[in-house]
Amino acid sequence: MATGFQIRKIHTLKNILGLDDDCYQDMLMSFGVGTSKNLTYTEAIIFIEILEDKAVESGLWEKLPKKYEGLFRDDAMASDSQLRMIEGLWREICYFDNNKFAQISLRKFLKSKHGVDDVMFLTKDKASKVIQSIKAMKKNLKKAKFHRVQRV
Repeated sequence: MATGFQIRKIHTLKNILGLDDDCYQDMLMSFGVGTSKNLTYTEAIIFIEILEDKAVESGLWEKLPKKYEGLFRDDAMASDSQLRMIEGLWREICYFDNNKFAQISLRKFLKSKHGVDDVMFLTKDKASKVIQSIKAMKKNLKKAKFHRVQRV
């Protein structure tokens, strides 16, 4: 689910852009939700980027650099977008809506399953494997939830 920070940022951008409720609801419906609270962590990131782009174009907002953007990294190392994707996917399967817990649990996962202490040390190839393994975990969680619902 979207974090409290993301929801506040969405509403701030909505107000800065002067979006009326109908337009805002239409934008949310394109994600298949009726409220920003029902966006996934990754969907919220995408929605914020859309709103930020509109605000920047209008001259109402100054966009901050994305996480990991501008870091000097070797070509063999994972890209900024791969690192952000790993963190976003992890937040979607993380049990608690807590940044500190998500960071700690991701580091434990990386260490135990992929032999790396932190996302910053991932190569492009290893980052792709991490992304695939988190996607598989997400798929298995959805199956488990489906089976629990079916048994009730």
